[in-house]
Amino acid sequence: KDSPIEYIQASLAPLVGQVNDFMDYAETVTGRMELTDLQDVDIYAILDGVMTIADQLVESKSGITLEDDFAENLPTIEADPIRFSQILLNLIHNAVKFTDKGTITIRVSREPNNVLFEVRDTGIGIAEEDQELVFEPFETILADKSDPRLGFGIGLKIIEHIVDLHDGEIWFESKAGIGSSFFFTIPV
Repeated sequence: KDSPIEYIQASLAPLVGQVNDFMDYAETVTGRMELTDLQDVDIYAILDGVMTIADQLVESKSGITLEDDFAENLPTIEADPIRFSQILLNLIHNAVKFTDKGTITIRVSREPNNVLFEVRDTGIGIAEEDQELVFEPFETILADKSDPRLGFGIGLKIIEHIVDLHDGEIWFESKAGIGSSFFFTIPV
């Protein structure tokens, strides 16, 4: 049987995540967020850790399979490993949250001057009229305010900022009812 401490920790975990999001968001808005640990990063090592967590996220929901497609001979990139992992994990977490059945695919490929990352899902997708809201803070595409998937709508804003700090770009393609693909690049 879980001890009261473990029970409290488990119930506080989502709250701690939200508080951390708000702190990140505050840093984003005030321009205080910095990459404190820029280094030459082995993409495969990061992907290894990220995919371990992604596996656990996917296991918590039946009906979703996780696929990966990583190019061979990816170069190292200059990145802050924790912030860089945060980008991928946020996108994967969103994909799992909004996909009831189907596939989530993480694809990494080499472009002439960038490494291109893609997180694709077969989830609810984003209606065309909602697409301009995706990177707007505190906006949600969910009409039902009691929907358990409802967050604060700041995750993607934070991620956009972290990609920006890495001199990369982020964008998405989506069709309602079919799914979404989020892409970002990190320069080589």
